[in-house]
Amino acid sequence: MRRFLFLTLVLMISTFVFSSQLNVAVLGEVRSLNPFLVKSAAERIVVGYLYETLLTERAGQVVGALAEDFQVDFSDNSLILKLRDRKFHDGSPLTADDVVFSFNYILQKRLPLGPILAYFTGAEKIDERTVKLKFRTMNVSMLSFAPMAIPIIPKAVWEKVEKPLEFPNIENPVGSGVLMFEKLTPQSVVMKFFKGHPDAPQGLDSMVFHIVQDETMGFLGLVKGDYDYVFWNLDPELAKQVMENPNKYPNVKVALIEGGVVNVILFNHRKSPMNDLNFRKAVLHALNYRELVEKVYSGLAEVASLGLIPKKAKAVYDESVGVVQQNVSLAKELLKNSSYDGRKLTLLVSSDRKAMDMAEYIKLYLKNIGVQVELDVQGPEGLTTRLKKADFDLALYSYSLGSHSEMVFYHLHSSRGEMRNGQVVGFNYGGVNIPELDQALQAIWIAFSEKERVEAFARLQKLLAEVVPVVPLLVPVDIEAYSVKNFTGWVVSPTEGVMNVETLKSLKPAR
Repeated sequence: MRRFLFLTLVLMISTFVFSSQLNVAVLGEVRSLNPFLVKSAAERIVVGYLYETLLTERAGQVVGALAEDFQVDFSDNSLILKLRDRKFHDGSPLTADDVVFSFNYILQKRLPLGPILAYFTGAEKIDERTVKLKFRTMNVSMLSFAPMAIPIIPKAVWEKVEKPLEFPNIENPVGSGVLMFEKLTPQSVVMKFFKGHPDAPQGLDSMVFHIVQDETMGFLGLVKGDYDYVFWNLDPELAKQVMENPNKYPNVKVALIEGGVVNVILFNHRKSPMNDLNFRKAVLHALNYRELVEKVYSGLAEVASLGLIPKKAKAVYDESVGVVQQNVSLAKELLKNSSYDGRKLTLLVSSDRKAMDMAEYIKLYLKNIGVQVELDVQGPEGLTTRLKKADFDLALYSYSLGSHSEMVFYHLHSSRGEMRNGQVVGFNYGGVNIPELDQALQAIWIAFSEKERVEAFARLQKLLAEVVPVVPLLVPVDIEAYSVKNFTGWVVSPTEGVMNVETLKSLKPAR
């Protein structure tokens, strides 16, 4: 009898331990947990839980993360932030010294996040819990950048790192995020919830990020209950199957969230005929956007606005600009009046199946008006290399503009497309260099009120529709998938999706 009771107790404890561990799947490899050296989607996700920024966004509003309060001083072009009483994972206090070090370290070491600090001039400590961030110019958009993008790292650890881009940070990474590192294996990253964090859930002990190389295997794991959530957008066709056949997938749920990523065609403006407005407009009008929505995304996408900014950016989106529409006869007429000489152009595209499907359709649409295109298919690293070297004619790319619409400046302003040592200095891979567009983009940065900001974005969107620096294609719906086999209490936020703070706090074992 005692032996039976003992075995029962062991089983109960095992069940509790299993239930307090959230199992999620991520795509790619994890070779580094260095926040300045993120290369894969899996690394980006894990690092996002390890480290925090001063400010963050919740329900479309800028709120404090490590900072409990912040004030903008327009007269001094500065932002003053009061820090919360917080600690790093090793128990050391997080102070103004760490914040000042984090910002200045990026500039001193010329780290990849440097372009985000284009207008930043320095950080100063006012006292142990107060810091001043200084900028060349200050506006209402500045909160969306440096304070929300720069991870705060412990000075005591990183001041000893002379070459941060050669530092994998996988032995004992120390941050202040809701998850703290436990161990890394070839198959997973094991993280424990940092109980000193204000958002740490009471009902969960740990989260294991299972590294998978294939979306299909990851989904099968979700169906079986091996994974509770998958950190990628579900294929639209598969999502429709799940939603239309609930009996076949009783434990799998799908959440459709308004998308903020805009698929675009980049033109390399450094070359002819891509620098010809008539050619760019010919490409714009050649495409069948509704067919792309139905054939490539099974209807789970929207045709993009001519003004590029997606609907999700509700504060600045201008509906009056209208969406892109096909007009083949106009496209052919524009092509005749362009500098296109009939030569075959390359369309750089990711090896991702969705991107390749879209590229094949685009190739056919362009052939229909007389433009010859061959696909240049590259893996993730090859794609990035080609873009950074501006080694393409046309390219399929995407802009994330739903939450941080000001990023359009970094994608299209001429200063962000300059070449140095054979590399593009910023994110304007196409080398867009249109003076009136530069002025409109600059206006975003000198908007000192929300009204001025909205007006500046309205002017920008109308101009983008005229000068067509890129072709806006589609805005895919974000399709998140999770399992209710092991946990109940999932909270679907229309702005943050499924894996949000409220979900983590609400999850309870299903058995």
